[in-house]
Amino acid sequence: MSSDLFSHIWGPMNPDIIFYLPTPPELPAHWQATHPDAITQLVTLNGNHWRKIVTIMAKICCLEHDINASKGIYWKKIRDNLFNEPHDHLTDKHISTPSRLHCQLRIVKPNIDHRDEVAFSPESWHMLCGKEAQQRMGFTDLRQYTSLDEKQKIQQQQTVLLTPYLDYRQYANALIELTRQHIALSKV
Repeated sequence: MSSDLFSHIWGPMNPDIIFYLPTPPELPAHWQATHPDAITQLVTLNGNHWRKIVTIMAKICCLEHDINASKGIYWKKIRDNLFNEPHDHLTDKHISTPSRLHCQLRIVKPNIDHRDEVAFSPESWHMLCGKEAQQRMGFTDLRQYTSLDEKQKIQQQQTVLLTPYLDYRQYANALIELTRQHIALSKV
């Protein structure tokens, strides 16, 4: 998929899951997504809105059986290192790291030319978050999609999920858990 479609891309080159959002956060000068304090810096500058976004992303990426065990310690560890590359060979044997999907975040530019069909790699899950991101990428016809939930808030076609925006008012915990379990059960 062409990088001309995105204003920002953060995360590993070969992610398990890619989140597509319409609006980038404000970034501190010299910000690096893989810095140990990157998420803290992002939330400090952008407030509660981006704290919710990265929290929902972390919860969806968590493959642990009970993500709320020990007051959410698993998803919190994932959130703090959300855009880091997988380094399984560097893992400290004394530190428990949660099982997770490695994610990438792409900010979709407005006014994209949709003459060419957008092609998604089947090796990753693709979550188009919110109507604006979906429309920017040309996804307006849902006839080829199946719903994961009764209210049809999450639509799927192969490894593409059309979801609500990453905000708890639209993407409640029950939908987060449904998404997380669906992806975990059908890991790419």
